[in-house]
Amino acid sequence: MSLKYFHQTEMPAAMADSAPDIPQELIIDILLRLPTKSVGKCRCVSKPWRSLLSDPLFIKAHLSLHLHHPQKHILISISRSPPSSYLSVVTFTTTSGSSNNDGFLEKLTLLQNQLIFAQIVGSCNGLVLVLTFEGSDTPTMYLMNPTTRELVKFQHSPLVWDDADTSYGFGYDCSSDDYKIVMLSHDWLADKTEGYPAFVDVFSWRIGTWRRIGCFPYVPSSHSGVFLNGSIHWLALSKVDGLCVIIALDMSCEQFKQLPWPETDNTPRKRSRKLVVLGGCLGMVAVQSRHHMDVWMMKEYGVRESWTKFSVTIPKKASVWGPICLLGVDDVVLEMGGKNFVVHNLKERTMRDMLIAGIQDKFRRGVMGFCESLVSPTFYSQKWRAS
Repeated sequence: MSLKYFHQTEMPAAMADSAPDIPQELIIDILLRLPTKSVGKCRCVSKPWRSLLSDPLFIKAHLSLHLHHPQKHILISISRSPPSSYLSVVTFTTTSGSSNNDGFLEKLTLLQNQLIFAQIVGSCNGLVLVLTFEGSDTPTMYLMNPTTRELVKFQHSPLVWDDADTSYGFGYDCSSDDYKIVMLSHDWLADKTEGYPAFVDVFSWRIGTWRRIGCFPYVPSSHSGVFLNGSIHWLALSKVDGLCVIIALDMSCEQFKQLPWPETDNTPRKRSRKLVVLGGCLGMVAVQSRHHMDVWMMKEYGVRESWTKFSVTIPKKASVWGPICLLGVDDVVLEMGGKNFVVHNLKERTMRDMLIAGIQDKFRRGVMGFCESLVSPTFYSQKWRAS
């Protein structure tokens, strides 16, 4: 976003007075380049500074500068005494092996002692979607920013029946500057008589309501969708030939499209597959056996020929749940059986344990990478929460 959006009259007087010889555009440019937590500290300087650094235009500009930086944070749900759980953030501090810790864990006070079977189902622009079952079969949903410690509670879609199988997705609609939560619901008991009915419900974060946009033209999988390139992506089964397909829902026009499958088997099977986002690329994890996993990455979005593959050999007596993010160019962080993380080096094809300070309890599936941002779930929901 251009600095022209920040008119001179919007510059806090305290800022201009503190550095009268420095162009105001340069001051804002410096502030935009600060890390997210540093901006948060600067908000405490004065009311004018807080006003500027909380301005939606500043937040968007800051996000655009930092969004494509290497991902260094993951949110995990930890179970100390199931079904209760709590949320923690792991921050990576190194990109290569050393004698020091690779990262550290910080426990969040958000929703402390309130989470039952918490699931982390989506991440977009620094916001994370979390589901929890608070004493009922219907989940309660939270949209939170783990960095700024903001969260907003909202309800599961009333349009979905209680016994339906559901899959979720979370993404951003740049055309309307709106965040959207998507639910795919499917009743397996009705398959034979109603032709695999699956419905698509969308929650607009600006408007605060659920609406049904139609039927999902495929048989959905149980995995949550991943957001990339303006669309949420799911694995599904074709109703025509029963083969596995990759389906994307465009957040702006709310239309589905099918993406090319990599050069690998696409028949349904017992071994698991799931979609991920790695280094800004769409990826697909395909577990081939107990000790072998293939990871496909679409280097150029939508181009079949751009799919590339790397393989991971899983150590004996270990259970790898899949890749989380990239550290640098060649190191992939893998979730290892809910106990720890490992780094797989793509060039040398080596694997080593990560040293994360503070991890003591076993964590649940649903580890989710996220970028730090200033995006406020409270700001986007203020219209419907005030009504």
